[in-house]
Amino acid sequence: MKNLLLLFITISLFSCDKEIKPTYVLFNGTIENNSAKAVKILGNGFEKTLTISENGTFSDTLTIVNDGFYSMRIGRESSPVYLTKGALVNVTLNAKEFDESLIYTGDVASENNYLAAKYLLSEKGMAIDKMYSLGENEFLTEINNLNSTYSSLLSSTKELSPEFISKETKELEYAHINNLENYQEYNRYFSKNNDFVVSENYYDSIKDFNYSDLEAYNSSNAYKGLVETHFYRIAKITQTKDGDSESLSYLNVVNTSYPDGKEKDELMTNFLRYGMKADKSLEEVYATYKKANPTSENLSKLTERYNLLKTLTPGKASPTFTYENHKGGEISLEDLKGKVVYVDVWATWCGPCKREIPFLKQLDEDYHGKDVAFVSISIDEKKDYEAWRTMVTEKELGGYQLMADNDWKSKFVADYGIRGIPRFILIDTEGNIINSDAPRPSSSKIRETLDGLL
Repeated sequence: MKNLLLLFITISLFSCDKEIKPTYVLFNGTIENNSAKAVKILGNGFEKTLTISENGTFSDTLTIVNDGFYSMRIGRESSPVYLTKGALVNVTLNAKEFDESLIYTGDVASENNYLAAKYLLSEKGMAIDKMYSLGENEFLTEINNLNSTYSSLLSSTKELSPEFISKETKELEYAHINNLENYQEYNRYFSKNNDFVVSENYYDSIKDFNYSDLEAYNSSNAYKGLVETHFYRIAKITQTKDGDSESLSYLNVVNTSYPDGKEKDELMTNFLRYGMKADKSLEEVYATYKKANPTSENLSKLTERYNLLKTLTPGKASPTFTYENHKGGEISLEDLKGKVVYVDVWATWCGPCKREIPFLKQLDEDYHGKDVAFVSISIDEKKDYEAWRTMVTEKELGGYQLMADNDWKSKFVADYGIRGIPRFILIDTEGNIINSDAPRPSSSKIRETLDGLL
C-alpha cells in the first residue's frame, strides 16, 4: 500500500509538470539534380541559411518565434512552407522540376503538401499579364473564380489542423483583396493604357477592410503585402491631388494610418529602399522619414541611401562607364558626348526588362538620325555571357548593346544605386544627369521628354 501511494504521488508530480514545447523546427531535405549551395528559410522576421551537402541533402534546426507561413528559397526557385514549433519537417524535390516535385512528410505534411498543390494550381491559371489586361467585369469574374478554386482546395484537403485552416482562410482573403487593389495599376501596365480607371463602385466591397490591424501585420506576410499595395494606391491618388512626389505621398499616407512604431517604420523603410528618388522632393522625403522616429539601424541605411541620391540629382555629373560593345571593342559615356544618352540597365533573365524591348526598339527606330544614343547595359553574370550575345543577335537589338564588367557590382550600377531592373537613365549632351530614374520606353512620357530635349 505504501508503495502504491508513492507511485501515485510520483505520477501526480509528473502529470502536474507543464509540457515544454520545443521552440525549434527540425527541417530536413533531399534535392535531386541540385546545383545550389544553400536553402534559405525566411519570413515572420526570421531568416536562416541551410548548407546543402554534395549529395543534395540538408538538415538543420530553425528556432522560429511564431508558427506560420515562411518561404523556402533554393537558387531562383521558391515555395511557401508552413512551420510550427516542435515540428519535424522533411521535404524531397527535383531541382529540374521544382514546383511539380515537392513532397513533404513528417509533421505538418498535409499543410505543406496543400501549399505545394495550391502553388501548382496558380500556375495552371491565366497568365498574370492576360488576367490584369481583362476588362473590369471579366477580371472580377476571373479572380472570384480563382478565389473559389483555392477555397475548394482548402476545404477538400484532409488532415489539416484547425489552426492552419483558420490562418489559410485569412491568407486567401488577403490575396483576393490584393488582386482587387492591384488591378487598376497592373491593367495600365500590361494593357499600356495609362488612362485606364476602374468604375466608381469598384472598391465598395473592400472599403470596410481593416488595413491597420497590427496583429495581422505582424503575423502575415500576405497582409503586410496587401497593406503596402493599398497605401501605394492611395498615395497615387493623393499625389495627383496634391502634386507631391510618389514617395512623399506614400509617407504621408502611412503617417496618418499608423502610430509611430515598428510597423510604420517598416512600411516607410521598405518603400524608401527602392522608392526614394533623386528628384526635387528628396530633401522633404528624407526629413519626413526622420520625423517618423525610425530605428537607428533603418535610419542609418536610409541616410546612406539619401547621401548617394543627393549626388544623382538633375544637373550633377553622371557616373561614367566603359564597357564591352556587342559589335566589338568598347564604348564609354565620353564617346557619346554631344548626344542625349538614354541608358537601359537590364538582364536576359529579367521578365519586365524583356517586355520593354519592343518599345525600346520602336523608340530607337523613331529617333534614328537624331542626337540621341540608346545604350543598353546588361548586368548578366559572366556565366550568362553567351546568353546575352545570343539574345542581342536573335532579337536584333539596336543601339549600343554593352555588357557590364561585374553584374550588380559594376561601378556604374553601384554609383547609381540601382537595386532593381529595368532601370532607365537620361543623360544630357555634356554628360550631366537629366533624370536618374527616367520613364520607361513603354511610357508616353519618355517621348515628351526627348522631344523637349532635341
